[in-house]
Amino acid sequence: MRPVFKVMLRWALSPLGTLLNTGMLATLLLVRGVEPGSALFWLPVAIFFGVAAAYDINAYVVQRRKGLTSEQVTDAVFERLWSSPPEEKEKEQPDG
Repeated sequence: MRPVFKVMLRWALSPLGTLLNTGMLATLLLVRGVEPGSALFWLPVAIFFGVAAAYDINAYVVQRRKGLTSEQVTDAVFERLWSSPPEEKEKEQPDG
């Protein structure tokens, strides 16, 4: 299951994930009956996209500055969010 979550996380952390999530927000608003020509539709979409794009740009700059690949960033975020339980870590470390 961990490989599936890693792929999903890598997708969510990418700029394409931002576009997909923005599209899903727009679809949700349309399904809820919000008129596409109204500010109630475009304001949340624009705010979400603007904030997400700002985070993406910031993350990309930091990633390049540190010389990391997207896979390394995904692994680091994944381990921070879903690290192994403490007892498993103790079993992995040899006694001595």
